[in-house]
Amino acid sequence: MSVVASPSDGLKIDIGASVRAAYSVVIENARLAVDLAWLPFAILVAAELVALVLGGGGFIGRALSSLAYGLGFLLFGTIFIVRWHRFILLGERGGEGLFPPGWSLFFLAGLKVALVVLVGIIILGFVAALPPHFLTFLIAVVGGVALGFGAARVSLIFPAAAIERPIGLRQAWDLLAGNYWRLFACLLLCYLPFGIVHYILGEIGIGLPWVVWFVLQVIGLAMSFAGAAVVASLLSDVYRGFYPPEAETERRAS
Repeated sequence: MSVVASPSDGLKIDIGASVRAAYSVVIENARLAVDLAWLPFAILVAAELVALVLGGGGFIGRALSSLAYGLGFLLFGTIFIVRWHRFILLGERGGEGLFPPGWSLFFLAGLKVALVVLVGIIILGFVAALPPHFLTFLIAVVGGVALGFGAARVSLIFPAAAIERPIGLRQAWDLLAGNYWRLFACLLLCYLPFGIVHYILGEIGIGLPWVVWFVLQVIGLAMSFAGAAVVASLLSDVYRGFYPPEAETERRAS
C-alpha cells in the first residue's frame, strides 16, 4: 500500500491516500490486530486494576491507575506497536515470547526522543523563569510546541527500529525534508479521532463510581491501541516509501 515516494523522484506524501490506507489496513486486519494486542492489553489492564484497588478506588487509586497506564503503555503498549510495524513491513504475524525482536531498539529510540524533549523542556523552564516573564513564558510555550513538532519529524526512527534496521535522529529528520507538514497532517488525522474519544471517556468518568470509571478507562485504552495501530500503519508505509524492499535488500548486503 505504498503511497509515498522517496525525495529523489520529487514526489510528496499523498495525505488523503496515506490516511485512507492506514485506516484500511487496520480494518482489514482487525482480527490479527486483536491477536497481536490481547496479551499486552490484558497485562496493562491488570496492572491498572491492581493499582486502582491498592489505592482504595478513590482519588489516590485513580491516580495510581493512571500512572500504571502511562508506565505500562511504555512497556506493554509498545510491544503491540512493534508487532504491528513488523507485520506491515516484514509480514510477520506474531511469534514466540512476549517481547518481539526489535522491541529493545524501539524502546531505546523512544527514550532517545524523550531525552531530547526532556532536555528541551528543562531549558525552556529556565527560560520561562527569567524576566520579563510575559515574554519568556511566551517563548517557552512556542518552544514547547516546536519540540512536539520536532518529535513528529523524527518519527521514522520507530518503524526502522522495530524491524531492527535503526536510523539516527539526523537521518530521520533529513528523510522528511519537503514532506514534514504532509506527514504531520497525516499523523493528526490518524490519531486525533481516537484521542478525542479517549478524552471524552475520561471526562465522563470524573465523579462516577470507580468501577464505572475503570470500565471507561479500559475502553479508552482500547482506543489508544487502535489509534497506535493506525499511526504505526502510516509510519510503516511512509518508511517503506523511503526504503522499499529492494533498497532494504541492498542495505543489508552492504
